[in-house]
Amino acid sequence: MHLMTTSSPPALALDGASIDGGLYTDVTDFARHTHWLNGTAAAYSSVGMGVFVLILLAAWWRARRAGNTAMTTVLATPFAVIIAYAANTAIKDVFQEPRPCRALPHDFLIEACPPVDDYAFPSNHTTVAFAFVAALFLVNRWLGSVALLAAVAMGASRVYVGAHYPHDVGVGALVGTVVSLIVVLAARRFCRPLVSRLGDGALRPLLTAAPRAQLTAAPPARHTAAPAPDLDAMDRTMELGRIPRQAAGHTAPRPAQHPGYTQHPEYAQHPQYTQHPQPPQYAEPPQYADGRNAGRAPEWR
Repeated sequence: MHLMTTSSPPALALDGASIDGGLYTDVTDFARHTHWLNGTAAAYSSVGMGVFVLILLAAWWRARRAGNTAMTTVLATPFAVIIAYAANTAIKDVFQEPRPCRALPHDFLIEACPPVDDYAFPSNHTTVAFAFVAALFLVNRWLGSVALLAAVAMGASRVYVGAHYPHDVGVGALVGTVVSLIVVLAARRFCRPLVSRLGDGALRPLLTAAPRAQLTAAPPARHTAAPAPDLDAMDRTMELGRIPRQAAGHTAPRPAQHPGYTQHPEYAQHPQYTQHPQPPQYAEPPQYADGRNAGRAPEWR
């Protein structure tokens, strides 16, 4: 048990004893009558932050299999904790609330009273603990729940050992949660592409457990099929022995029911040959007086 003498607080200091000094006294009286718990509470209040580090390591291991968003959250958590601690320290310097061991010197203490300039409001331990909790909940709810129980125990232990008023713990929990959420959500919004790029480099084993994507070879290009033969031209060649020259400005239609096709059932019944008009008639080639063919190619009529 440590007995302290009163000291005059700064002129603008927050008077914590007037807020919930009675509740603080009730908790320290409970500590006075539970000596069997004093050592455990004092040890956890001093080194209990290691529990949150272990939970964060477990979250990192799970995040390696959960994707870039979870890993970004884990990597942002230490920064969120540091920023929350800095913000809480700034609040302490503004309100300058004396420790309860100085305002209520006759109450039971387990932890030695800190120096005069080490202010009480808000609790740094609780701020850091709840900063971990807020970030871990964004990684995994189960791990976040475990961290929440550890953070509540941390806040309670700070009152139990006589280091803080209950309102110091409550405001510290609020500061840690709010600051951590802002930092982590901002990191998830803006830093996830960076984590993705780092995961493709030398740090890949630390950031992801997923195997590298296998590069698949492109399928071989198919050979282009040869153009279909012009059956009409082949038929005209077989039928006439030569392909007639078309008259200028006249396009020969595709034959549909030429008498020659009756000798080929597969052509006569093909659908494409039934959709075209009658073929043109060919003019007889001119002949000489002795009946010989002049040799001129037939023309379209």
